[in-house]
Amino acid sequence: MVKRTRWLVWAESLTILGLLVWVSLEYENNLFLQSWAKANIGPVSFLLNGTLAGLYAGILLGYAVAKYAERRTEDDKILESVRNRV
Repeated sequence: MVKRTRWLVWAESLTILGLLVWVSLEYENNLFLQSWAKANIGPVSFLLNGTLAGLYAGILLGYAVAKYAERRTEDDKILESVRNRV
């Protein structure tokens, strides 16, 4: 059950990343959206030019690398304990 939930979280995260990339591309190519964003959300609109998508992708990548490193460390501990028993 936990493994299935992890895969669901990853699928959702990648979907959100795809939507952020889509909004960023739309923002770059749509002058009306740019003017609307500057008028309504002000200085936060700079996040729509790809900054937010890049930040989110970096967070996902960092989490994936940390999980991989943790798993490798855990596997190394298991191997070391097996070697000590033999």
